[in-house]
Amino acid sequence: MTEFRITHEIHQTHPDIRERLTATTIEAINESSARSAEDAARVLRHKLGEIGVEMSDDACLSAIERIRSGKQLRFEIESLPNED
Repeated sequence: MTEFRITHEIHQTHPDIRERLTATTIEAINESSARSAEDAARVLRHKLGEIGVEMSDDACLSAIERIRSGKQLRFEIESLPNED
């Protein structure tokens, strides 16, 4: 199972972010089911941006390809390291 790490403080602002990520990803997949993987990745990236999460084009494409091949995703949320 591939883990996509969300590495910023959004989880403190939105404690339900894991559920929102999952719901948003499912929504994007359903909306773009008839599209190419690249188009679906753009839909996913846009939808994630709407909830304040940025993911690279490559990561979105990888997520789409994994889901379409029947594999699971797990979002791992961690804090940013302290910059001193």
